[in-house]
Amino acid sequence: MNVLFLTQGSSLSMFYELMKALRGPLQLERVGFYVASYAFFQQFCQLEPDIESGKYTILKEWEVTAKARKGKADLDVIRQYEQRLGDPHLWGVLVADRRVHMGEKCSFFQDYRPRFKHVEMLNILQEGLVCMERLFDEVQPDAVISFICVTFGEYLAYLFAKCRGIPFLNLRPTRIQNYMTFGSDIFEPSTRVLQAYQWYLNGQAKDDWLKEAKAYVDAVRTKDAKYEGVIAPTRVPSAGEFSMYRLPSRLMKLLRKTYEHRFGAVRDNHDLDPLTFTFYKRFWNPLRARWNHRRLLAGYVTEAELPSLNYTFFALHTEPEVSLQVYSKPFQNQVDVIRNLSQSVPVGMKVVVKEHPVAVGKRPLSYYRKILELPNVLLADPALSTKSLVEHARLVATIAGATGWEGILRQRPVVFLGHTPWEFLPNSLARRVTDLEQLGDEIDDLIKNYAYQERVVLAFVAAIMSQSVPINFYSALLGRQGVYTVAWDGTDADQVIARDIETLAQYTIASLKDYGRAYRKASSSS
Repeated sequence: MNVLFLTQGSSLSMFYELMKALRGPLQLERVGFYVASYAFFQQFCQLEPDIESGKYTILKEWEVTAKARKGKADLDVIRQYEQRLGDPHLWGVLVADRRVHMGEKCSFFQDYRPRFKHVEMLNILQEGLVCMERLFDEVQPDAVISFICVTFGEYLAYLFAKCRGIPFLNLRPTRIQNYMTFGSDIFEPSTRVLQAYQWYLNGQAKDDWLKEAKAYVDAVRTKDAKYEGVIAPTRVPSAGEFSMYRLPSRLMKLLRKTYEHRFGAVRDNHDLDPLTFTFYKRFWNPLRARWNHRRLLAGYVTEAELPSLNYTFFALHTEPEVSLQVYSKPFQNQVDVIRNLSQSVPVGMKVVVKEHPVAVGKRPLSYYRKILELPNVLLADPALSTKSLVEHARLVATIAGATGWEGILRQRPVVFLGHTPWEFLPNSLARRVTDLEQLGDEIDDLIKNYAYQERVVLAFVAAIMSQSVPINFYSALLGRQGVYTVAWDGTDADQVIARDIETLAQYTIASLKDYGRAYRKASSSS
């Protein structure tokens, strides 16, 4: 069997270990990797030199963009690919990748100035198409395995896999405990979860997942709905460790890395300038967060005010984010979304807006003041818990955020605009609105006809659990610091990683078998 893995930064380590775990059970022959980060790849090669031994076919994103800088796009070639791959067009490939479509400093603040000109974007698109097709021709994959979609290469690989009828497994968080699930494309909702949901709703599934679902729902209502990888609410972002004793050596190391980055032979969109990163991470963003907090503090909605306040709760997304750039492309201007929402809620109702924990310190004060210009809009303290804001809200509104799911669990009507994992639930419970002209009518009808259905919610949770795998993905497999973890029991980190890789490998094998059965069934019925 031949497999192609699509990696980003640290996910390369995880997918490499997964490949080794699958090598025997799947009898892997040809293996390919799409790798996006030059800096991480160099570090990884020192630990695993086998990656460049010639055993694997590797497409390096920084080499694609380097070629694109020297080339000139042929629109006829792009149109030919567009006709083959469709989507319906290929512009979404570029929009999905913040390192192409957004500003050079978008990781530090809302930088909407594209780092590339239009003609350069077209060069990247064409070179990406040619190189990705060559990768598919060389590897001849029987399956493509990836994690969400945040690069143009991952989007292109999905389109090629779809065009060639190759099984595509896209790993993503479910926002339920530490369950991760495979989708068959890069979008939400998952058709696999939808099918299982219908089984549980119709009583066709005979297992214990409904009991597990009931235990989860009951626990959320008494505690919270936090899930693996989420970041706790905060007023000031963490600046990391700081030691005067180690300052000189760290400063020399920082200057050396900055020199290598700015004057090195390789230019990589993923490789952040070390000096710029340190400036924003340790100084500017924490300072801006404190400045914003002092300026806005007097007008914050407090927790004590929530029970007596008639309001709709809206939680901001961080930017850039896959939920906006892939799942909800028409609604990336969040200020405009809030403006439309504020004009669509009933007279006398407020809209309470809360900042995303990851975005604290990244947006300027002017952004929040623009929101507060709307007469019926208030800001919540960033440190206020989502649980309290959802519990007391009359309506929960979101583009495609996890607050929508928490609203469903806490028996609040939910209106959402983008694609979400739960969008196929009944309209009387949660309602997707794609036409903002109808937003007021939809909100009015939803509030009047809201009807919570426990069996529906339990069927959905059971579907998620039955079609997913519980692993410490963000905290262990990706090694992220400061994130919430559900099931870390104090076991040695290496043991947790090994255990979760084996669990993920077994889930991957089962998913490929399910994918094959579904494909054969679809082929026989057509």
